[in-house]
Amino acid sequence: MIADYTEAAVCHVDDMVDGELKEVRVGDTDVLLARADGQYYALYPKCSHYQGPLVKGLLHGNRLVCPWHNACFDVRTGHRLEAPALNGLPTHEVRIENNQVFVRLTTDKDSLENPLAALDDENTQTYVIVGGGGAGAFAAEGMREASFTGKIIMLTESQEGPYDRPNCSKDYLQGKAPDEWMPLRPADFYQDYGIEVRTSQRVVSLDPANKRIELASGETIQYDQALICPGGKPNELSVPGVELRGIYTLRSLHDSQILRELGQAGKRVVVVGSSFIGVEGAMSLRKLGSEVHIVGREEVPFEKNLGEKIGRLMQSWHEKEGIRFHLGRQVQRFDGDGVVNAVILDNGERILADFVLLGLGVKPQTDFLKGVTLDKDGGVNTNEFLQVTDGLFAAGDVARHPMPDGPQRIEHWKVAGQQGHVAGLNMARLGSGEPSQKAEPEPYRMAPFFWTNQQGKRINYVGHADKFDDIIYDGDPEKDEAFLALYVRGGIIKAAAGLKRDQDIIAIRELMQEGRMPAAESIREGFDWVQELKKS
Repeated sequence: MIADYTEAAVCHVDDMVDGELKEVRVGDTDVLLARADGQYYALYPKCSHYQGPLVKGLLHGNRLVCPWHNACFDVRTGHRLEAPALNGLPTHEVRIENNQVFVRLTTDKDSLENPLAALDDENTQTYVIVGGGGAGAFAAEGMREASFTGKIIMLTESQEGPYDRPNCSKDYLQGKAPDEWMPLRPADFYQDYGIEVRTSQRVVSLDPANKRIELASGETIQYDQALICPGGKPNELSVPGVELRGIYTLRSLHDSQILRELGQAGKRVVVVGSSFIGVEGAMSLRKLGSEVHIVGREEVPFEKNLGEKIGRLMQSWHEKEGIRFHLGRQVQRFDGDGVVNAVILDNGERILADFVLLGLGVKPQTDFLKGVTLDKDGGVNTNEFLQVTDGLFAAGDVARHPMPDGPQRIEHWKVAGQQGHVAGLNMARLGSGEPSQKAEPEPYRMAPFFWTNQQGKRINYVGHADKFDDIIYDGDPEKDEAFLALYVRGGIIKAAAGLKRDQDIIAIRELMQEGRMPAAESIREGFDWVQELKKS
């Protein structure tokens, strides 16, 4: 009898130790082999987010972390544990015979979502998500993962359902990512799980005391639990001429589509603001063939976040590609007859422009909230479970949540997705079923993670340091090679940034989350972060 499966011996039972990853071949298929707690596991070898090579990531206990964007999976089941991945990893059957490890191919490469509950028409509860970005998408799935079977309504001002927003300033803007890549899920996914995605819906009022939402259309919705995750709205620039046509922001898929068309025509563009999204947008427009100028108030781009050395390095990457910087400068006015044609700086310099991109950051979009005290920046304060008040939760750009160093509000895609997931789980656990049947809520304690792609180079950043008094370097940023930068305040490492140091960044994030970060002084003479993590 001929076997209808493919199987192969891939190693001796003692060839690998706990925490080790190895890519092996079974027939014509690449497989990731992992060992954790004395057991072998076999999985699809690429991250379900952007197909990052998981063998170059890190295995900590049962947590398998992708090197590129720190998506996390349970190595035992393949289930997705953390954003930005939505799908888990297919697994293969493993057996031990005569001290040999055999892997049998038991799935194809198509990954699957985590187990989700279905809509039950007899459940009369309604959960509403205000916002259709990453936080909203992960929240809806978190609710279903936690076995909520009632109605889920997602309200978004966007013309589209949840999509891959970080790509709007990168490959999509460059014309390298087709439209079909952008949705996080196909429309039938939301239909299958009873998640009603309502696009082009603007919320004008949310009253948590009465659990009522009012839309711009005049419609009102009563809810049992609500999550606010509307994201941010672009900061404005109050100078003469800002009302001229041809001045854009980059916040949505629609914005990216417009800018892509303009950029392909080889126009002259001035980007106002040297923020991450502003510089990424400038990079992408330059790749389309536009002549690009960046105007920034800072003397060095990203100096406040990453320090002068790394800021100057990143600036040099863009200058080599023909982008011109005007730093330490502000816009005095925009000139044009109905349509912008020039940007005038505070030193009198005149830069010709066919269009302008404003990249000045965002502020929380929370004007619709009633009876909720907002932070001075417009953010919403939550408890450790991301709960604002009874029946109301917050996630993403608007959420200011407690952390060991004090409340933080972080504007990053992975943070938004993971907060949305945790909030969705907690809404279901705290709001569904009889009190005796409710599961314990899950505190949100993830160390913040951020990545930026600049001229084909990816810098990963973990932690949060809005201020620092010292930077410890492992490697030299001025030589444009692999390096690690550790941001220190009061003798404590608050954050780290790395280029081509993916495993170190993962190890630092895991140590931060476990409260095991070493003192800054102990690592000045060199340090093995992965080995430090393995001491647990």
